[in-house]
Amino acid sequence: MMYKIFQYIKEQFDGEQNRWFLWMPVLFGLGIAFYFQLPQEISIWWTLGVLESLILLAILFRHHIKVLIFLMIVGVISLGFANIQLKATYLNKTKEIKSPELTYISGMITNIDYNYRGFQRFLLKDTSNFEENRSFGTVKVSTRMKKSDFKVGQCVEMAANLMPAGKPVIIGGYQFDRKAYFEEIDANGFAMSSVYEIDCSTKPSFAEKFNFYIDELRAKIINHIRAILPPDEASIAAAIVAGEQGVISRKVIQDYRDSGLAHFLSISGLHMTMIAGLMFFFVRLFMALIPPLALRYDSKKPAAIMAILISIFYLFISGAQVPAQRAFIMNLIVVLGIFIGRKAISMRTISWAAMFILFFSPQALIGASFQMSFAAVVALIAFYEKYAGALQRFLRGNPDSGKMVKFLRYIWAYLIGILVADFIASLATTPFAVYHFNKIALYTSLTNLLAGPIIGLIVMPFVLLALVLMPLGLDVIPLKLVGWGIGLINDITAYVAALPNSGYQVLSMPTWGFALIIMGGLWLCLWNMPWRKWGFIVIFAGVLSIFTVKTPDVMVDNEASLLAIKDEQGDLVILPARGNNFTKQMWLEKTANKKLDEKERRKLYQIYRGKKTDKSWLDLECDKKSCLYKNRIRFYKDKRLEIDGKKFDTYQAEGASIYFEKDEIKIKTIRDFIGSRYWNK
Repeated sequence: MMYKIFQYIKEQFDGEQNRWFLWMPVLFGLGIAFYFQLPQEISIWWTLGVLESLILLAILFRHHIKVLIFLMIVGVISLGFANIQLKATYLNKTKEIKSPELTYISGMITNIDYNYRGFQRFLLKDTSNFEENRSFGTVKVSTRMKKSDFKVGQCVEMAANLMPAGKPVIIGGYQFDRKAYFEEIDANGFAMSSVYEIDCSTKPSFAEKFNFYIDELRAKIINHIRAILPPDEASIAAAIVAGEQGVISRKVIQDYRDSGLAHFLSISGLHMTMIAGLMFFFVRLFMALIPPLALRYDSKKPAAIMAILISIFYLFISGAQVPAQRAFIMNLIVVLGIFIGRKAISMRTISWAAMFILFFSPQALIGASFQMSFAAVVALIAFYEKYAGALQRFLRGNPDSGKMVKFLRYIWAYLIGILVADFIASLATTPFAVYHFNKIALYTSLTNLLAGPIIGLIVMPFVLLALVLMPLGLDVIPLKLVGWGIGLINDITAYVAALPNSGYQVLSMPTWGFALIIMGGLWLCLWNMPWRKWGFIVIFAGVLSIFTVKTPDVMVDNEASLLAIKDEQGDLVILPARGNNFTKQMWLEKTANKKLDEKERRKLYQIYRGKKTDKSWLDLECDKKSCLYKNRIRFYKDKRLEIDGKKFDTYQAEGASIYFEKDEIKIKTIRDFIGSRYWNK
């Protein structure tokens, strides 16, 4: 039996030789993922020892092909691990800001964006205090200005309240400190005074001058759009043209998320492909309208060149985020294939794109943007590889059919294509939405069916026209048409978001279950032989992991100022406390709970003040000094916590989740979750 299974696996594996390369970025990414799962840093000498041992074994077993294949698999995983470890080690440095600090700083502006309130935010490099005897590194500072004349490359000074990047507020929560570490941001802060321009002590390098020019161009485009379009339309236009999402109102961005159209706000394959494809189409159309050009020259090559140029320009002004990088690399390979007369292999194209990004930005692997972008595209390509023939046969139809029948068939295929593509992409990205955001957009197909034609026929074509005409000052009409289309999309997202349970809140699966779903999906999409169906079993096992998740009975923050407890119905209830609104929101989202209604808030307040009890709702008894939960957890209102009569140090734990398991109490601390790493020393 075992021999037959082994032979089956060998036959399937040997039959997939043309697909082996597709697993290179997967194996490389496994090494990166393993690094981030470690509770603490390990010596780089251990990694070097593993790599040297693999080289030695490869030399010793150089005539054994099976052993070499195994060593190559382990080697690629090890190289991925070494790549991210080297980057993390290179970035390691002593943090200057360890606690909130009010000081006077000066530095050079290297980037200007906007926070969620629409205020300008400066990224300052080489910051120092007033006496210039202390350096703060690179600092991101939010100002009180919604508009200013400051530009990148200028040096400024101000009084600012600086603080280190935030740590997770819940086990499994977002690690802001890790993100800041790999972005080389040493501190965040808020300007406490006016911002003043000063002379720079050093001159920027050529590369910095180029980046400053691009950033200044982006700022001009954003300001130009905001001067022409109404606020809500301008904010979306700024997002899809220049990658600036900071000026989008909370209401609008929540509508896009709940309706399932949030991907439209992040420049990715949808935008890059449309821009390049439209440029390619219009250049060929223009040449076809001029007979001498059409007869003498192959219109594909100049069209390909113009498509590449507009893609490069769009990549730069969009901020070159990870989805845009992936889309650009794929477009570049495909268009270059057209230029040299070869057809690009789609799955290989995305594999090269993934390998390129993981090599130069290995930390991108753990970001939702990278994961969702690649998941959607891999799933769509795999579906197209399987069913492209059937689609083409449908479009060809009966060669004797009339023009009207053919036209209607193309329209029908377009509408079905939107629904099918959206269903496949949504299905592929759902596990990532659940794991990272604890939310599922139930009506995403409806939203994309309604908004898809507007995006494809109005918004993106006129975005391209506006970009082309902007240097000539003739872009006002195209931008107004873009704004009109965006206004329609905003209305659609608002309508869909208002439907019952549009943004359905769910619990996140554990990391091991999430990993099973990813590996099962890759197994299903990357292989071609019958054994690819094994991926369904692995995906199913990963989905079942969600039933192993248990919400905490008690949650407490690092200062013991905020406490949440589970009521008798199993829902999380946050006890009254001022401030900590972000922590409250994260706790509710990650545990798939909602805010209390007004009646429940009044009752909770009465219980918290010790004026009443309601054991059918909360097993909680309070007096003026403390509250006792289930006769085991005592929370003092002067910010102390006792568990079974023993003091619990929440500051040392950096916050905790507490579980009741029969007669035992299990405590999981955030300190254990984040471990001992470079970014949270």
